[in-house]
Amino acid sequence: MADDALFREKAPRIMGWLMVDFGLNDIQAAGILGNIGHECAGFRAMHEIGQPEGRGGYGWVQWTGPRREAFFAWCRENGMDWQADEANYGFLCHELKTSERRTLPAIRESNTLEDATQTFEREFERAGVKHYASREKWARTALDGFRAMFGR
Repeated sequence: MADDALFREKAPRIMGWLMVDFGLNDIQAAGILGNIGHECAGFRAMHEIGQPEGRGGYGWVQWTGPRREAFFAWCRENGMDWQADEANYGFLCHELKTSERRTLPAIRESNTLEDATQTFEREFERAGVKHYASREKWARTALDGFRAMFGR
């Protein structure tokens, strides 16, 4: 995996937020972070690599098309820089409570890291090319970091 120091620093904190805000366990939260890690190269690529300005995915989960437009509009309405962690987490939560609310019941049924990771991809990301091995490596990195930090 490419340099993942930034991801190792941020992932445990974000997992904690997800666990508190949505009642997820560490495996389920790590499945979400695995997808985030894959999509934005561990928080190092906030705009889809190879795409011109205004095209492709933006943010943690590489929001595209109408979801990209909604992300930018939400950031403007809330006075946030789209690259900020607070903006990305805020819009992720917004989607999980509204347009993507079907994701949470599905991910809460996940009992393994692989299932949680794949469920979030299927329900929320809906990627054209799945890259499950990469998503699962990022999820394992997130889970290991969380457990090391919080002794679980």
